[in-house]
Amino acid sequence: MKYKLLTLSLSAALLTPIAPALANTDNAENMQLDQVLLLSRHNLRTPIVNTGILTEVTDKKWPAWDAKSGYLTTKGGALEVYMGHYFREWIDQNKLVSDELCPTGNEDLFVYTNSLQRTIATAQFFTAGAFPGCTIKIHHQPEIGTMDPVFNPIITNDSAEFKEKALLAMEDHLKGLDLKPGYDELDAILNIKDSQKCQTDKLCNLSTQKIVLLLKPIKSLALLVH
Repeated sequence: MKYKLLTLSLSAALLTPIAPALANTDNAENMQLDQVLLLSRHNLRTPIVNTGILTEVTDKKWPAWDAKSGYLTTKGGALEVYMGHYFREWIDQNKLVSDELCPTGNEDLFVYTNSLQRTIATAQFFTAGAFPGCTIKIHHQPEIGTMDPVFNPIITNDSAEFKEKALLAMEDHLKGLDLKPGYDELDAILNIKDSQKCQTDKLCNLSTQKIVLLLKPIKSLALLVH
């Protein structure tokens, strides 16, 4: 049986999982579902940066992790199994596939991830929850630890016109944001007033810092707080 389905992409660039949705149409009874596309971010990971400024902005001790920096955690793997099981229930409820067979080949199920440990492992746990007992191939670029261009949100347009328009749009968006309550809560959680950064660099209140936007080709957008 064909799994009319299920291309699963896992990316560090996406902020939240996107649940599948069926089209709302009056002619739905005359339509046949051809494919379900799932886009998802990786599950819980360890901090990518766990030294340096993170230790300077608080007098508290950061948690110790049992995995390398930027890796999917054990809890993240367990949660992703639940996520896979949830989606499998959704698939079954909508009678998209048979629950008697494992998907076979890329025409039934194609899973593609960023070439990072946290995204590859997330896909492995997701498919374990969605298709328990099945052998599912996870596709990714061969060089583990480097960003796949498919998922890499870099800027390639180096024209002055693009830079001006992009910066104006972002600055306009920032004007409508009230970030002070969030920054104040973060200050309290970190106890930033007693931190090394406050004592040495007078960084004692995040909401009073100036936001500077930098836009450079072949680089991710930099949002700097001065």
